[in-house]
Amino acid sequence: MSNFSYRQVHLDFHTSEKISGIGSRFSAENFENALKIGHVNSITLFAKCHHGWMYYPSKVGKTHPGLDFDLLSAQLDVCEKLGVRKEIYVSAGLDEKYVYAHSECLRTGKNGPKPLWEAGFHRICFNNKRYLLQLTKEVDEVMRLFGKRMDGLFLDIVGIGECYCQECVKGMLKLGYDVNNPENARTYAKKVYFKYVDAIRKTVDKYDKNMPIIHNDGGAIFQGRDIAFCNRGHFELESLPTGGWGYDHFPKAAAYARTLGRKFLGMTGKFHRSWGEFGGYKHPNALRYETALSVACGARCSIGDQLHPDGEFDEATYRLIGSAYGEIEQKEEWLGGEYIPDIALFSLEALKCLHKNNASDTGSNRVMLEGHYLYNIVDENEDLDKYKLVILPDCVPLVGKLKAKIANFIKKGGKVLLSGSSGLDESGKFALDFGVTYVGKSDYVPSYIRPAFDLAPNGIADYVTYCDAYSITVDNNFDGEVVAKRVDPYFNRSIEHYCSHRHTPYDREKTSDAVVITKNVAYIGYDIFAEYARHGSAHVRSIITFVIDKMLDKTLKCNLPSCGITSLFSQKDKNRIVQHLVYGIAKVRGDGVEVIEDLPYTGDVECSVKLDKKVKKVYLAPSGKELSFCQENGVVKYVVPSFSCAELAVIDFE
Repeated sequence: MSNFSYRQVHLDFHTSEKISGIGSRFSAENFENALKIGHVNSITLFAKCHHGWMYYPSKVGKTHPGLDFDLLSAQLDVCEKLGVRKEIYVSAGLDEKYVYAHSECLRTGKNGPKPLWEAGFHRICFNNKRYLLQLTKEVDEVMRLFGKRMDGLFLDIVGIGECYCQECVKGMLKLGYDVNNPENARTYAKKVYFKYVDAIRKTVDKYDKNMPIIHNDGGAIFQGRDIAFCNRGHFELESLPTGGWGYDHFPKAAAYARTLGRKFLGMTGKFHRSWGEFGGYKHPNALRYETALSVACGARCSIGDQLHPDGEFDEATYRLIGSAYGEIEQKEEWLGGEYIPDIALFSLEALKCLHKNNASDTGSNRVMLEGHYLYNIVDENEDLDKYKLVILPDCVPLVGKLKAKIANFIKKGGKVLLSGSSGLDESGKFALDFGVTYVGKSDYVPSYIRPAFDLAPNGIADYVTYCDAYSITVDNNFDGEVVAKRVDPYFNRSIEHYCSHRHTPYDREKTSDAVVITKNVAYIGYDIFAEYARHGSAHVRSIITFVIDKMLDKTLKCNLPSCGITSLFSQKDKNRIVQHLVYGIAKVRGDGVEVIEDLPYTGDVECSVKLDKKVKKVYLAPSGKELSFCQENGVVKYVVPSFSCAELAVIDFE
């Protein structure tokens, strides 16, 4: 993967048969100009689209009826002339032409398939032998015709999805599965998916056993390592902030992808909204921010575009893309390396404790970013030896393999933060012995939290929390500190009992221990990460960061504003460490669209990095401007001057 690029375009080309003159305005000169303006050195080109049409003369599929030449080969010619990396795209899970001829291949819900007369695309079940055979023939033809000219195969709209078509129902019954049990249906769907993956791999391997294969499912990387590793070569994390993913999604997905040992890229889009938005243009500052965020999270970059049916590349789009990729190109010498983490944050989704987009994962990831912590998101397979602190947010049980792993981590001197019902064993008791007994869920919602410390930004007070709270008792052998109390209301609000407009005030006398810190284990007696995701209260984040900072000897400290993101990469072969600093503020406009337009300056940022090597110089990249620094007691300190959008600070050592 030496040619794996930092500056990729994912070029959609889903084109209806109702449109004629396909590619009629394509010219090598126009395409070449677009790639140069956009600073693009990798692109995904179309062999087959969602409508089911091929964009070259195909003998196993149907070439688009409005296309009268080999568009794919013409595009490949330009890429080869410029030395641009090429992936070839095949729509796998959508093929409208095929569906209309063979409706029995539809992925089916319990109430039957989606009616064909509805506008839009229809998912295909890979358990349909006839369609899977057709798909493998198409892939075989692509590999035979273009295998020596391509650098990767991208298959779209795949992944696991429960299906109740005739083939799937028969298959489940044959294995003795209960077709009414969603877990059984999910298990069978995985078998179907693996059968599809195996068929594609065998087809590709006939021509090239090292060809990267990307199976795209909208960036759903948390489905399991076995699913993730169906991809060969690298991961592509689809994550268009304005297309439904939001700005929370990519940093979370990247923090997990970092642990999987593969290179990966972050796929955003040039669109104001999402895929297929002709005439939609994101503000250039948004793309500058998103690509800077991508490399700061350890990823390469991909920007989605959609080619007009006539094949002419839109110069405005590639000027927009170039505004971001021009900056990335200048920084490439300092990108990459080995990410330096302090914290292992367990993902409830990856652990299958909660479903996709759960609030606890979202809230804990936000705290990591806003608190400027160095972290990875992990599952039960991760080696914890390189981490200082493990966080189990809100509802992670400690049973089996994970229980033993956490106990061993503590034995080696590691520290653990629990919250909510996390840390309970099969019997409903704390699996870790830290002098605290778990009692159960509190009867009161909402309740209040009273810190014993000067909580930023408002000091000591009784702060409302709307999440579930949990009762604990401190044992006689407790050797630690109670840093916050829970204060309960007079009563829960009901028809018979209510006070004022919203909820019942606190009863100052109804207090109990809520947040404790010991040498190796801390516990917060609330679903506090979900609370932060849902309500975003500054006091909630401050309680979490107070506990973390009491337990963690941080490798990196800096005073970026809360919307700033920072990361640290070691480049051992170049004797340097690179700090990424990114700053942008998303504003909601229109009907819930997160938009980045203005990129304000940060003010000077004070930074300190623990480093046991003698520092030669600290400078900004790519400008080369040197920064004054001091180093003492294993810590190097420097100030990054006020910047907008993104900055790289480089620490060269002996």
